[in-house]
Amino acid sequence: MNGHSASSESYYDQLDGFQASDRARNALVTEVLRKYEALQLKYAETLSDYNNEVESRRMWQSKANQNESALTQFKQASGSNSFVLVVIDGDGAPFADYLYARGRDGGSDAAYQLHAEIKNHLKATYPDAAVDDWNVVVQVVLNLQGIAAKLHSCGLVMNPNEVFAFARAFGSAQPLFSFIDVGQGKERADHKIRETLRVFLPNAQCKHVFFGPTHDNGYLVVLENYRRNYASRLTLIETRPAEPGFMALGFPMVRFPSVFRSADLPAKTVASTNGYTPTPSPLPPAVQPPTRSISVPKPAISANSAPFVPRSASPAPSSDSASSGAGTWAAVGAKGASNGKTINIASKKSAPRRCVLLNVHDERLDSELPRTDAGAEKRFAEQIKTGKKYCNSHHLTGVCMLPFLHAG
Repeated sequence: MNGHSASSESYYDQLDGFQASDRARNALVTEVLRKYEALQLKYAETLSDYNNEVESRRMWQSKANQNESALTQFKQASGSNSFVLVVIDGDGAPFADYLYARGRDGGSDAAYQLHAEIKNHLKATYPDAAVDDWNVVVQVVLNLQGIAAKLHSCGLVMNPNEVFAFARAFGSAQPLFSFIDVGQGKERADHKIRETLRVFLPNAQCKHVFFGPTHDNGYLVVLENYRRNYASRLTLIETRPAEPGFMALGFPMVRFPSVFRSADLPAKTVASTNGYTPTPSPLPPAVQPPTRSISVPKPAISANSAPFVPRSASPAPSSDSASSGAGTWAAVGAKGASNGKTINIASKKSAPRRCVLLNVHDERLDSELPRTDAGAEKRFAEQIKTGKKYCNSHHLTGVCMLPFLHAG
């Protein structure tokens, strides 16, 4: 019995070992399956991320290709139409005296000289760029009538019309040069210049901007906005010495002494280089213009009496004459009346001044012709009806072979 009991216990022990081994194997297989499922889940996520990255890369690559193509086209377009803008406040930066004095020819010379100065400065600033292919746009903003009157009053031009001819020639000499007449009022020129800078400075095709002059502190606020982003593309044109505020901005400056005046216009009339000094013209009469023939009216006198000449001063009558009454005005009047003379005491009219009518441009104006006599005009019309037409060739040239009436 004892032998059988011992063998059954060993079997139970072996069974417990087998069961423990089975539990360990099951746990191992369960762990392997759990990790496998986790790996499968990570693989699916990684595969999804990979597919998304592939699609995203392809999308961005396509956009990059499009942007590169657009950038190439933009560079080609901006490079082919590059230009430089020059904005001048013409009221504060007048051209040189000798240019204005030459009128139309001076305007052409000013355009060519300014164009050459700008090109030379650009070549020094952009040595690696094709500066010769850049267009130069010049806008001179000013009150044209005001500057013309100012130059004329200073004696720098003989006639204000010369300034208008200067402006037209300036624009004709260079196709992109122009005078912009904004009329009277400083705020008009300021507004025009501010808006021009606002539009053109951010333009990529605008490679550089020149602005002048540096005389008006009102432009400091405008330039302050462009100091950080456009300092390398903005140059100030210095005519007269720049104000301290412009120096503090740090913009590069350039001078063109052969083109612009280096000082303010004089306040009074000065002798011009051509020897002309304007003189004040006599004002025309308020009612009737002067006639070509001047007649001096004479005082009215009687037909049989000598002319009366008034004395400049009458001596005071003496006491003797006053007592006798012979030296009084009453006695003189009675004596003149007894002699039959008429005394004219009307004041003598002064002869009208001889003058020439001028307009605001110092150009001569003809005075108004007198009205034609109605009777003479009627007789002339009747003679024409009867075939007696006066000959214009005879009266204008002195020679005529036509059968017209040559004498009245």
